Amino acid sequence: MVERLATDAENGLLAADVRKRLAAYGRNDVLRLEPRSLPALVAEQVTTLPITLLSGSAALSLLTGGLADAAIIAAVVLLNAGIATATERQAEHTIVGMSRYAPQPVRVMRGGQLSLVSPSDLVPGDRILLERGALIPADARLISSDDLSVNESALTGEALPIQKNADVVLPEDTELAGRRNTVFRGTVVTGGSGIALVTATGMRTEIGRVQEILGTVSAPQTPMERQLGDVGRELIIVNTAICGGILVLGLMRGQPLVPLIRSAISLAVAAFPEGLPAVATTTLALGIQDMRKRNILVRKLDAVETLGAVDVIGLDKTGTLTENRMTVAEIHADGVALTLAGGGIRCADQPVPDTRRAIVRRLFEVAALSSDAIARRVDNGFSIEGTPTENGLLEAAIVLGIDVPQLRLGARVLTTAPRSDRRKRMTTLHETDNGQLLCVKGDPVEVLARCTHYRTSQGIAPLDAAVRTGILRANERMAGHALRVLGVAANESGGNPHDEQDLVWLGLTGLANPIRPSVVPALDQLHRAGARAVMITGDQSPTAYAIASDLDLAHGDELKVLEAGKIAKMDPELLTALVGQPHVFARANPVDKLNIVRALQAGGHIVAMTGDGINDGPALKAADIGIAMGGEGTDVAREVADIVLAGDDLAGVIEAIRLGRATYANIRKVLRYLVSTNAAETFTMLGAALTNSGEPLTPMQLLWLNLISDPAPALALGLEPPERDVLDQPPHDPQAPILSAVDFRHILREGAVMGTAALAGYYLAGGTANPVRASTITFHGLTFAQLIHALSCRSETLGLAAERKRPPSPKLYATLAGSVALQIGAQLFPPARKLLRLAPLGMGDVLAIAGIAVASTVTNDVLGHVLRDFEQPTPRNASKAKGTA
Repeated sequence: MVERLATDAENGLLAADVRKRLAAYGRNDVLRLEPRSLPALVAEQVTTLPITLLSGSAALSLLTGGLADAAIIAAVVLLNAGIATATERQAEHTIVGMSRYAPQPVRVMRGGQLSLVSPSDLVPGDRILLERGALIPADARLISSDDLSVNESALTGEALPIQKNADVVLPEDTELAGRRNTVFRGTVVTGGSGIALVTATGMRTEIGRVQEILGTVSAPQTPMERQLGDVGRELIIVNTAICGGILVLGLMRGQPLVPLIRSAISLAVAAFPEGLPAVATTTLALGIQDMRKRNILVRKLDAVETLGAVDVIGLDKTGTLTENRMTVAEIHADGVALTLAGGGIRCADQPVPDTRRAIVRRLFEVAALSSDAIARRVDNGFSIEGTPTENGLLEAAIVLGIDVPQLRLGARVLTTAPRSDRRKRMTTLHETDNGQLLCVKGDPVEVLARCTHYRTSQGIAPLDAAVRTGILRANERMAGHALRVLGVAANESGGNPHDEQDLVWLGLTGLANPIRPSVVPALDQLHRAGARAVMITGDQSPTAYAIASDLDLAHGDELKVLEAGKIAKMDPELLTALVGQPHVFARANPVDKLNIVRALQAGGHIVAMTGDGINDGPALKAADIGIAMGGEGTDVAREVADIVLAGDDLAGVIEAIRLGRATYANIRKVLRYLVSTNAAETFTMLGAALTNSGEPLTPMQLLWLNLISDPAPALALGLEPPERDVLDQPPHDPQAPILSAVDFRHILREGAVMGTAALAGYYLAGGTANPVRASTITFHGLTFAQLIHALSCRSETLGLAAERKRPPSPKLYATLAGSVALQIGAQLFPPARKLLRLAPLGMGDVLAIAGIAVASTVTNDVLGHVLRDFEQPTPRNASKAKGTA
């Protein structure tokens, strides 16, 4: 390795060599995903199909002299783009602000001199020094190691620190998690020390390769984007046909071209619910603000809705399901199993005598002494710095009332024999007031083999074959429960720490990576919501199986585990057929996780992926919804995810799903309202055109009507609170249209009724014989009919009659009151009355307006009840049956 890197293993590179290599290899920087620029965000909003259609309408209005019309349409466009851009930009900056990475100087030997160097200035061949707590700045080959352990969970998914050894020689094709003689950029030294030669920098590191994978992965289109696009295209087809028919019919009757074009534009605006983009965006944006208050940060508006369609959730174990720390879960001493609870020792089947408590206390005193973790006294207790295992042991000692710093002051360390690959135990020799003390902890089999006696409640007793067998069985049982088991022993008379003899066995301690308290209830809610949860982890199968069993991940079924090591070489079709079976994917590397997500998507599933590590980045980006755990997560995970939890609470995912499903149901209500009310305007205008009855609504009246009756009431409908049973329903089918053919028939019938009532009022008011008065009555009558219809849209089946049975909706009531006030103000304010060409109203006119509004509402309610069995809208969360196989 030294020859291949052309470096000096003792003195490092010379300054001239560093300059040459820096020019050849570039700086040691990994490309970071930057937030989208403001122009890019704006462009993304104004290039959607609905906005493009509205922009075209505004341009045509401007070309034909309709300056006011064009201004109002442009205001709608700007409103939509502004809301969406501001919301997404705020989310982007919030998430970028969570980045906590600040490069720390690296200790490097160059030209025989030790110096601190910026990580960006490292080059291949540099000799770097590694010590506990250091963030490794580049991939490097070890040339020296002293009990070196590295936490690689962010890269490989392994929960426990990996022991590194410079003397190990491995095959070239050794998998990433097995490269014990190599350290990788972005991982952390948790114990010991070492010296390494840099082998790769920048994008050539393993993290760089992950970033390259991210560059080839694109996020799929969300269900809401697809479904709203389908609705928009359908409305465009209908709109085009109607407008074309009006133009042809007018030309055949010899009407002037320019007025015909302006009427067609007005009809186009009437036929298309121009409030839909702004209302949908604002509804989602307000939902995002509510989620932010719950520590859920959303990068994309449509991510909220997509969560409502998720039917498979890939859960990363480390940092998501578990807390990524070790705690003492079980103790075996004096022949019985014990636990720590409430600050004391507990035994399930019998009281714990003081003599047995003394054994356990001595066990943890010895474990605390045979440890290189640092314990300090602080104002509110103790501060511990070490590996997760060492921290767990010291925390247990403190729980038992042991003052670890004071204990160590009274037991000065004379010699330490550290743990290594060849020696799976740590031994320390101490000088105490009572003489020398030899403390040993490590692999239970190794430690037990050096013991001749064991400590019991009755005193020190010989360690016979039966007792040894019982200890070994307890070790196997605890290991089978996914505990990391350590044996602890001591020699009160001292001894040789490199050749321990005549040890007294104290007991076993089993440490677990605890499951987060919120995970079990969250998984139960996921199961009830019809979503399948799978664990995708880099851990070994036994550990993953034990944790999945504790979580009841299979929900009562047989738990199935798949070793994911060969997934990358598996035929895609076979993988697609296979991924529906396992509940756990073990030993999964970043490419495996990505392939699992893609295979699930290929099987027709909407996939959410949670994670917090660098190794989760590709899968997070490829998933329909990537959810990064922001509390202890890496920058890579946060930067590619659609949703970032400011903490690491899985319950936040459940809340997001609940809001996502509610959003979907509310958008259906909004669509029903907007399409039906705009259909009413279309029927009114089309009916008059077919009967050659003039214009019941002027272009300006159509625009005003849409601005008054569309965005605000629709937005209030979009803010309806979630139904109580929203998580007891299956996820909606993302492949099904958001409005089915039955839904459209139901909606168009409602629009036809309102349009017919308005057209009847137009004819009864005089029609072409008194066009201004007739148009005024039609304008007000249709506006109030639409506002009352908003109340009917709160229920998909029961209409306005169900309003008395539903809880009040203050936001909707306030919105409708404001719209009514604006409509009355337009009639009373002379400049507005002139702009809208409105005639003064008498009492008979007011009654005619009320008649249009009431008649259309009552008729729709009656027809809704009569035709309910024949015209049943799609259920709120209708879903096709999706197999999990």
